[in-house]
Amino acid sequence: MAAAACSSSGSTDGGTSTATGSPIKIGAICTCSGTLSIKGPAEAYKAWVASTNAAGGVNGHPIELTLLDDSGTPGKSATAARTLISKKVVAIVDLTNVDQTWAKLAQDARIPVVGAQVTTTPSYTNPYFFPPGLTENSLFTSVLRSAQEADAKSFGIFYCAEAVQCQEGLEPLKKVGEGLGLPVSYAAEISATAPNYTAQCIAARDKKIEALFIAHVSAVAEKVAANCAQQNYHPVYVVSGDTIGKRYEALAGLKENLVGPASSLPFFLDTPALRTMNAALDKYSPGLRDDKLLYSQGVPLGWLSGQLFGAAAKAGGLGAGGSTPTSEQVLTGLHALRGETLDGQAAPLTFEAGKGHQINCWFEISLRDGKLGAPNDTKPTCATSS
Repeated sequence: MAAAACSSSGSTDGGTSTATGSPIKIGAICTCSGTLSIKGPAEAYKAWVASTNAAGGVNGHPIELTLLDDSGTPGKSATAARTLISKKVVAIVDLTNVDQTWAKLAQDARIPVVGAQVTTTPSYTNPYFFPPGLTENSLFTSVLRSAQEADAKSFGIFYCAEAVQCQEGLEPLKKVGEGLGLPVSYAAEISATAPNYTAQCIAARDKKIEALFIAHVSAVAEKVAANCAQQNYHPVYVVSGDTIGKRYEALAGLKENLVGPASSLPFFLDTPALRTMNAALDKYSPGLRDDKLLYSQGVPLGWLSGQLFGAAAKAGGLGAGGSTPTSEQVLTGLHALRGETLDGQAAPLTFEAGKGHQINCWFEISLRDGKLGAPNDTKPTCATSS
């Protein structure tokens, strides 16, 4: 079955481009529907396209975005990639967990994949993937170090049953835990459709797990916390910071007990770059920031991916002088970036040609007394690759 086109735009709704050059064709593959939906970052990317076109495009060229929904189905995702390649897009935006099915297709076509996915193997192993933040090779280090900073002396994980990446990550997590002196003492698989997680909570409680990593979507983390609280079990919860949203401040079981490493600058801080993003979101994706399910730390990764493309376009002279925009120009620009922070929203980014791109830095987020905070403010924490 072919992937569904959930959005396709030239000038993009919300602004009229004054650009007169030939269109810059960008494709996006999104899991915009299904249990593991990544719709929020897609909306942010669309807002970046709209605001960029309203400001005159890129080097005088309007952006033409084709966004295809794969519903998290590997076959549909591969079909979407073939469709975009046939359209001769100059870059692909990765908004799916099943990119392994088409990673080699993009590489063979020499089409760069610019953001937003950071939690899959291609994001840090494939030289044609350019992640905007912390990649999975150091995710486990960041998770365990966050638990240690919360003074946890024992560690467990509830991991998702829906995606193979969750199962595959268990052994590497155990290895990193042994190396950091915080071994994985308990592990359990959980499904988003399970009626409750009471049995897993009781087992973790009985094993005296002080820090519990919930490797699943935010809605599941919320349900786990509620179930565990019912069993008088209140561990420090560790989650991927990219799932954290403002609604966490009101959730029973999480209000005083959460830490998480985020791939980009915490979305709730007040910086010029985040104010620019928020203004664009409010104009071109109205209501997104009020949506307690969609709006989370993952949303800035969509915006940041657009910013990364813009920086590469500038460095590579994409379509400069009226020339036809090409993927080679995008690649040239990406490889020219050195320590790029995208106005402070990213940890320093440098992409070397011919190598996978490991991003080993993150931003700390915590929840204390029902209030989100950034322990290190705008400063990223870095580690060697794991």
